[in-house]
Amino acid sequence: MSQTPHGPGGPPLPPPPGGRGAAPVPSRPPTTPQLRLLLRLTLLSLAVNVTDSLVQAVAGPSTLLPGMEDMVRVPGLPGSGFATALTLFGVVLTTALYALVWFPLREQLQWGWVLGLVFCSLAVLGDLFDLAVFLLSGHLLPGLSTTALVAVNVGWLVVAGHPGVRAALR
Repeated sequence: MSQTPHGPGGPPLPPPPGGRGAAPVPSRPPTTPQLRLLLRLTLLSLAVNVTDSLVQAVAGPSTLLPGMEDMVRVPGLPGSGFATALTLFGVVLTTALYALVWFPLREQLQWGWVLGLVFCSLAVLGDLFDLAVFLLSGHLLPGLSTTALVAVNVGWLVVAGHPGVRAALR
């Protein structure tokens, strides 16, 4: 029996990857330090956002009108069950949206960068409105956590605009 791949007794083996007939594999641009920083800022923004959501749920102004407390209680959840469930849903949704940005950025896909710019810009606008509400209503702790979130997101936008980030995307 022959040990050669194209021996007389067996079918010929397929060509090796990258050989004749194979489609060229597009090369990925090198990852830049700015892109690595943007990925870290994305994870930091997620952590600050989750913390801000929890602070707002605990120490933020109540949005319930008098007499509505019994209408929003969910059996089995402590305190205002509806608020707790809504906060948990918000955290899960926020995590999914961050994943929609982080994974494509990690793979150096430009659409993840564009989506991140859109999400982050909208978040900054909404958070600035929240910040004004918290500070005008005298809720200092949610105001401080929202200020931290705005600072991280503005930093994300600044780093995202750096030419080194664009150079690493395909």
